[in-house]
Amino acid sequence: MANFSPSLLVDAQAQFLGKFVAAEWRLPDTAILSSMYLGQKANPNLAALRRKESKTVKAYLPIRKAKGSGTDRLYNHSGDYGDSAAVTLSWETLAETFAINLDQGLDNVFSYQEQYAANMRSCVNNLLERHETLLLAKLKADYTEINKGRVLNGTWDAATNQMKIANTAKDFFFQRIKRSMRNNLFGNDLMVITDSIGATYAEHAANQGVANATNLGWTLDGMSIAQTTNEIDATLEGAAIVFPMEMAGIVPWIPVKNRQSLNYEQAMNSVRGAYGSFQVPVLDANGNVIYNLDFAISMYSKRADGSEIGGTKQDDQFEVEVSLDVAYVSSPLSAFRATGDWAGKTDSVVYGFGVNAL
Repeated sequence: MANFSPSLLVDAQAQFLGKFVAAEWRLPDTAILSSMYLGQKANPNLAALRRKESKTVKAYLPIRKAKGSGTDRLYNHSGDYGDSAAVTLSWETLAETFAINLDQGLDNVFSYQEQYAANMRSCVNNLLERHETLLLAKLKADYTEINKGRVLNGTWDAATNQMKIANTAKDFFFQRIKRSMRNNLFGNDLMVITDSIGATYAEHAANQGVANATNLGWTLDGMSIAQTTNEIDATLEGAAIVFPMEMAGIVPWIPVKNRQSLNYEQAMNSVRGAYGSFQVPVLDANGNVIYNLDFAISMYSKRADGSEIGGTKQDDQFEVEVSLDVAYVSSPLSAFRATGDWAGKTDSVVYGFGVNAL
């Protein structure tokens, strides 16, 4: 039942504390959010340029000219002008809301403050999970259609834009990833987001000692590997999303009026309410805090009859909204490589890999 009604002080009751409630409040998986934040380093001013939701923000970079055909030096040589490419950042807003009455905690095991904190925690966890799922979809939609990195035991699947490695070579999955990326002229310093099966391959390789005849630790050199609990591709026996570090990422944003601490007194005593923000730590796959993410909060009050939800007939109802805008961005590429067999294909810095199922 909603509104904390199961915990009304009707009978003798007690709260479950500590680890007993830890299962319900497990921290959400933010491996993708933590990995993608690195891309923001490309231009930290992108979020500052957006003053309101309707503002269009573009990022630019010079692009490489197509190869010429000259075979001699000419006195009257002439050439084409250079060009640049632009990427328009598209922010998507996700929001979670809840309501709470001031008198809800008067006859409840949980005080108003505890109920408020639980609702806020739910909103934050839900938003983290929703953004994690959204970013995974964005990455997969951005898979390159051009992969010139043919590798041993690997087959390019043009239908899914993935380099698929034979199951018999799964122990060398990450070595094949490195070689394919190198063939596409991307060297070390790769960001790899892999599923639980891929993470198992990485763990196996990392724990084959140097003195072991099957030492595989070298296959992981030059890569930062993060495991997501989300499914990347259920048809594969292990999948990974790979991009050069800092070439794909996110730009978080909250409205200008929210870039301050929430004035709770104003929020609770004014119909107009108040706007503010608070920080949420984002953890990597190992539980380490990578950065703090600003969430926007809006709160206002109104008179209400709260007797049906454990409050009083003359009660104060508070409406709370927690939100965050995130834009996905990857380095824009020209059609420089879209020639020959790759004519008409879209190039990207984001690559898909997988191990074929038996």
